[in-house]
Amino acid sequence: MGERKLCYGCMERTEFSRGVCPNCGYYDQSPSDPSFIIPGTTLNNNRYIVGVALSANGEGITYLAYDQSISCKVLLREYMPRNLCNRVVGSPVISVIPARLAQYKALMAEFTELHKSLAHLRGQVRISTVVDLFAENNTTYVVNEYVDSIRFVDYLKENAGELTWGQLSHMLPPLLTTLSLLHNTGVIHRAISPETIYVTRKGELLLTAFSSAAVRTANTELECEIYNGYAAPEQYSVNSRQGTWTDVYAICAVIYRVLTGSMPPSAISRMENDNLVAPNLLNPNVPRHVSNVIMQGLSLNGNERIQTVTELVTRLFDEHAAEAGAAYAGYAPQGGYGQPQQNPPYRQPQPQQYRPQQQMPPQEQPYDNGYAAPEDYGYNEGYTDDYAYDDYGGEEQYEDDAPQKAGAVDRLKVPIIVGIVLLLAFLICLFVFGGNLFGGEESSSGAKVTATTVSVVSGETTTEATAAATGDSVMPDLLGKNYDAQKERYASWITFDVEEVYSDVYAKGQICWQEFESGDTFDSSKPVKIQVSKGSATVQIPGYSGYGLQSYSAQLDELNIPYTTAAEINEGYTNGSVTRIVVTKGGKEVDISAGASINLNDNYQITVYYANNPVVTTEEPTEEPTEATTAAAAETTVPAEQPTEAPATEAPQQ
Repeated sequence: MGERKLCYGCMERTEFSRGVCPNCGYYDQSPSDPSFIIPGTTLNNNRYIVGVALSANGEGITYLAYDQSISCKVLLREYMPRNLCNRVVGSPVISVIPARLAQYKALMAEFTELHKSLAHLRGQVRISTVVDLFAENNTTYVVNEYVDSIRFVDYLKENAGELTWGQLSHMLPPLLTTLSLLHNTGVIHRAISPETIYVTRKGELLLTAFSSAAVRTANTELECEIYNGYAAPEQYSVNSRQGTWTDVYAICAVIYRVLTGSMPPSAISRMENDNLVAPNLLNPNVPRHVSNVIMQGLSLNGNERIQTVTELVTRLFDEHAAEAGAAYAGYAPQGGYGQPQQNPPYRQPQPQQYRPQQQMPPQEQPYDNGYAAPEDYGYNEGYTDDYAYDDYGGEEQYEDDAPQKAGAVDRLKVPIIVGIVLLLAFLICLFVFGGNLFGGEESSSGAKVTATTVSVVSGETTTEATAAATGDSVMPDLLGKNYDAQKERYASWITFDVEEVYSDVYAKGQICWQEFESGDTFDSSKPVKIQVSKGSATVQIPGYSGYGLQSYSAQLDELNIPYTTAAEINEGYTNGSVTRIVVTKGGKEVDISAGASINLNDNYQITVYYANNPVVTTEEPTEEPTEATTAAAAETTVPAEQPTEAPATEAPQQ
């Protein structure tokens, strides 16, 4: 037998046959894409062995990898926005484009914070679990647990292309709970689709493919990856607001696809011609109220759409229970993909309604490696495996629903409640008027005004800002982003009060300070103060040797260095060439030459001298005048030619 070695295509130790893995067909001599890490490379002190690249988008690359510390395969995600950086040939090291350094760092910080948030939810939600996060090779890597699973879209192919509402309603709740908890931590997915949802062998839905917002929105600084048919219309424009309702659109589109077998038309095409057909018209077995909820969740107008997952759950399941009939119309799949499914015995429905519970904070959720029962996720009231719905039946009256005669206690409830309400109203009035008597600055309307003064220092500028305690909007994160792009994106929402400053951290044109921090509330009717970088204040005076005036001036403009030009006669240079520079500070000449660094805040200015030599003309000797030429000259007087200045010519750059 031959030597068994690790296959980088499946991360299993196997015996290769002529260089080909018998398990996955990987050929160990196949050339590697130079933009990917070379298979076999080790990271994090040789803990991880990198395998083949599985997928890539504008934010980074996902590899199959092997964790040598616990001897199992994992998924390795590398931050590598290809618009902002390149890979050093033959090395895993990332080389950042100098002009994009600040942007690269800002987006890497966003990438890191996203996966830190996901790591804090480990074991509490059904996502691709984050097990490690480390920095190396001028970038950041995140390691996710590898789960044996298949894409939801492939699972549907194994089940005739669609599922019944009875089947889906048993699989969906834990996924909706996961999405609700993610929203509570401030994470919006923006890429929910049958391609990013996976089904485990236990039949559980797993949410994957988390990326930063810039990748999931068109026309941003990163190359976007949008799942047409599932992406909300606001993801196609940087000017539109995104939020929990963006994920509601996507999850409703997934439900639409699962119940009808058809993918909804893309939002971009619907905005031109909305021909979306209601699910119950494509599949009469879809409950009518479920169809209506899906259609409202797929509304093109974000304000008219269902806003939160909690509201979506309530609409889907509470109305389901209210209209439920006696007959059972579906069954929950038994087991996951690749396993035979069996119908459970016929069961009568339970009279309880499906009521979503208030979500527990993450630290209070039960830990079960991510696979808790539905009741552990807050779906414990009225949710059972016996839950049934008759697609064709009506309502059924249960004994427990019959009206009963009110007792003595019940008759006293109303007076007691009225008394409590009146007492509370009296206490509130006492608090309000008493507060006005015992202090507080009052506005003209009589309401107490509370203000906080914030001092912000940026470079040489100190700004005093008074932030209102309340507002009508939540401030997005603007730091490190291009001002022109953000101005266009939020044109209908935020008015910016811009101040240009020098910054050694942010590139020219990027926002380097914002009046309100990301996540703070603010009043969108008032301008928001921001500072936009003019570039670094510390610059190096470029060399002028061999440059023409035009090209050298362009360099000074790029560096924001103030300058004036002056012509001089210098026979050693061709006309238009830079002959020398003189640096002044505060109007006085200083001894600083090309190549030296200066701080633009110190009022430096450069005078650029260029050659402007007079044109020398040489007269050709003439023949002795004859009588004919003399007569002709007498008849015609030719004015003397005025000397002209030769056009400036630019010397080739060195």
